[in-house]
Amino acid sequence: MQADCSVRGASDETFFIQRLEGLLLLGLGLMIFKLYVSGYLTKLIAPKMVPYALAALFAFLVISLLRMKKQKQVEQHCDCGSNGESSSSALVLKYSLFFLPILLGFILTDFTLSGEVLAKRGMAKQQAQMVSSYDSGKHAHGEKISVTDDNYFEVLDDLLNNLDTIEGKEIEISGFIYREDTFTKKQMAISRLSMSCCVVDATLYGYMVNGNVEGMKTNDWYTITGTLKKGSYKGEPVPVIDLKESKKIKAPEEAYLYENVQIIQ
Repeated sequence: MQADCSVRGASDETFFIQRLEGLLLLGLGLMIFKLYVSGYLTKLIAPKMVPYALAALFAFLVISLLRMKKQKQVEQHCDCGSNGESSSSALVLKYSLFFLPILLGFILTDFTLSGEVLAKRGMAKQQAQMVSSYDSGKHAHGEKISVTDDNYFEVLDDLLNNLDTIEGKEIEISGFIYREDTFTKKQMAISRLSMSCCVVDATLYGYMVNGNVEGMKTNDWYTITGTLKKGSYKGEPVPVIDLKESKKIKAPEEAYLYENVQIIQ
């Protein structure tokens, strides 16, 4: 009789784990689907990773159905005591560590990095070098530099490589306002977040801006125009913008830049 109780207890626990894992995988799949159809998925991963996420979605759904279709292998009964309830409670506690992120994936709608996180990371100080070829110097040597999502890293690369020739050139750029504790009241940065793979490797790029910037709120989006000069950020030479004009704008639907650069240490 004692052996029968042991067999039944093991069977019940195994069955419970199978169902719990099936629900976990189903929740992961549905979370990915929800993020994909709502457009939030690319706030967490780069577009090049979306096909892999959709493949994972399909795999999670198939495996979850297989796990949940499994039946108990042993159906024996006895009246002896069992510790199944306490064992199940321990399993629920352990697997809740996985259910919590899934729940947050369903209920959260803002996946952008907070200002506190960005301030700790700081702006990228390394030089960005384009992997794809382009006409080096064409932006730095132009009369007016207009920065767009498509040429953001080309311009950054050009200006970093031609700091001695950019003095007085006009630039127009859009981004969000970023500040650090070390900035003065007349300093800010006009910045963008880039992503290579996922939000974990998100990098902050930006241009130091000097001028009447006190009324420009941190994290708000602006289009600014100004003149370039050579300056420094944490001891590194960088292009700096002397502010002329600014216009507040709405944050773009696609706030990230998906860089095609390699970093020179």
